[in-house]
Amino acid sequence: MSKRTTAIILFLSVFALQDALAQVKIGYTNPARVLNELPEVEEVDQQINTLIEQRDQELAAKATDLQQIFSNYESSMANLSQQERANKEQELMELNDQFEQDRESMMNEIRQKRNELMAPIIERMNTAMEEVAQEMGLDLVLNEGTSYGDAIIFFADNEGLDITDKIIAKLK
Repeated sequence: MSKRTTAIILFLSVFALQDALAQVKIGYTNPARVLNELPEVEEVDQQINTLIEQRDQELAAKATDLQQIFSNYESSMANLSQQERANKEQELMELNDQFEQDRESMMNEIRQKRNELMAPIIERMNTAMEEVAQEMGLDLVLNEGTSYGDAIIFFADNEGLDITDKIIAKLK
C-alpha cells in the first residue's frame, strides 16, 4: 500500500469515526446531588449516626478501662521485677492491639451497615437513571463526579445534557 492510499484511508476513517460519534447521544448526572435530595438517605445517615454513637460509647468505655490498667501498671511498676514488668508490658501491648482491632472492626461494621442500607436506594437511583436515559434516547450517561466529589466532567457545552433533575423528579 502506498503512503497516499494509507493517508486517504486514514482520512476517510477519521470522518467515519466523527460521524459515528456525532450520532451517540450522551447525558450526564450528579449521583451525589440525587442522593442528597432523597429523604431515605437522611434516614440512613440518622441510623448510621446512632450506630456510631453506640459504638463510640463502647470504645470509650474500653479506652477508659485500658487507661486505668495502664495507670495501675505505672503506679506499681517500681514494685515489679524485671520479668513481671516485661510480662505486664506485653499484656498491655496485647490489650492495646485488641483495642485497635475493636476500633477497626467498628469502622468496618459501620461501613458495611451503610453500604447495606444504601444498596436499595442506589439501585432505585440507577433504575431511575436508566429510565430517564431510555426516555431521552441516550446512548451513554456519564457521572459528573467521583464518589469523593472530584469532577469528572469539566465542561459540558449544553446544560440540557445534565439529567440530574429528571432523575430526582422520577424518584420523588
